[in-house]
Amino acid sequence: MEETEGTASSGYLESSPERTLLIPENILVEQALAAEFVEVCRNPIDGIFVSPSVNNKFVWFGVIFIRKGIFGGGIFRFRIQIPSSFPNSTDLPRVIFHQSIFHPLISQKELTLARSFPDGWKPEKHSLRRVLIVIQRSFYSFDVDNDSEASILYKEHREKFREIAKECVESSRSMVYDEVEEDCNGIRLLPWDALIHRTARDKMIQIGKGLKAHGTAADFRRDVFSKMGLQVSEIVGRSYPQSYSWFDPEEMTVVTRYEEPKEEPKMTSARIDREKHGIEPLDLSVIGDLTGKSD
Repeated sequence: MEETEGTASSGYLESSPERTLLIPENILVEQALAAEFVEVCRNPIDGIFVSPSVNNKFVWFGVIFIRKGIFGGGIFRFRIQIPSSFPNSTDLPRVIFHQSIFHPLISQKELTLARSFPDGWKPEKHSLRRVLIVIQRSFYSFDVDNDSEASILYKEHREKFREIAKECVESSRSMVYDEVEEDCNGIRLLPWDALIHRTARDKMIQIGKGLKAHGTAADFRRDVFSKMGLQVSEIVGRSYPQSYSWFDPEEMTVVTRYEEPKEEPKMTSARIDREKHGIEPLDLSVIGDLTGKSD
């Protein structure tokens, strides 16, 4: 059979050394957006949940739970509008909240990002996770160096500012179960259902107690500590506190229970070697009692 360049008649493709592999722009954009979302999933921001839109790849839905401070107790929905020229754009994403919030950095529901990115968006330096960090910090540390009404009130009449902020918090809680955008990836919050949510919470607690989320428990430990910048050999024999969090169905506040670390038995050299090399201990429970009577 005659072979021609670019055909797969022999089971493989040949390409001319002068030709450059071209990848469609839409694929590059989708891969860049997927990488951004993966980064957020691997390194989540405390109190923030996001979900990419199904209908528009340049939109992320989000919700932030404020746990303390002037806006403590607030549950604010927002969306991130990503420039269509992403990831090579120099334009900043836009963060737009679902409701009006009386805040020094929020005008007409939109959070000002220019102060956090004074030189514009730099693809080689910035990420959407960084935008989420800015959203989080804006509710705990106020930059009031502007002449907005909220800034002036915060500087000159702090108690009045607190009163208005509290109204925003109460408003957010009153609409927490409202219908969201017509997008199957829109973040929906449901009232507490003990049959569903308590069961899910109990499963989370069980997972926290040692059920394997990775191929092996050793894989899980290595993954966790590598993200902390630690080698397994550095943490062998050390214990870390566990905690579980959920929301009080009445107060809608975060409830966290910390587990007291149990005293670990002194590690043998064999166990230390297993930990260092990621070797799981043998499970001998399936082996019958060899000392018992035979049939």
